[in-house]
Amino acid sequence: GEGDVGRISFVESVNILDATPSNLGHDATIVFFNDAERFTYAVPRDPVNFSSGILCCPNNYERHESLTEGVVRLTWLANYDRWANLDEGAYAAAKEALRDSMIERVRESIPTFTDHLVFTDMFTPRTVRQYTGHLNGAVYGSPRKRRDGRTPYENLFICGTDQGYLGIIGAMLSGITMANRHVLAKQ
Repeated sequence: GEGDVGRISFVESVNILDATPSNLGHDATIVFFNDAERFTYAVPRDPVNFSSGILCCPNNYERHESLTEGVVRLTWLANYDRWANLDEGAYAAAKEALRDSMIERVRESIPTFTDHLVFTDMFTPRTVRQYTGHLNGAVYGSPRKRRDGRTPYENLFICGTDQGYLGIIGAMLSGITMANRHVLAKQ
């Protein structure tokens, strides 16, 4: 039903550098930031909620040997409707402005970021909808979680973000939880 359609979406950029973030003086792996008085995990009124987000530097993980270049990822909450209703020209301009805003935010943590920037790619909620088919460009599944994973069909169980956990680790934990509850408990 209508209440089962996810609403939380994001804009994100992946930036490739010719140096690692730690070589540029930034040693943190992941930084969750919030400049507002209160953090709000909700669909923003504006196209992007610039007050909070995530700055991630995968090179700074303990085991990053497979990365051959510097990588910086920046993520913010976004409003699908505001992105979906733009015509092509306005959409391209909004993405360019978003790129500039993201670069400025990264420069607060890595001042020489633009001197080492080789390539930037980004997605918006509109991109998520285009390539995944997810309604509202939703990333984290249904807002109505099914904690027990049950569906109307025998031996079909929901796991992952629709079951209640977030991210890759959450999806794996969800699968384990549902297997333990509905398969292994019967043996």
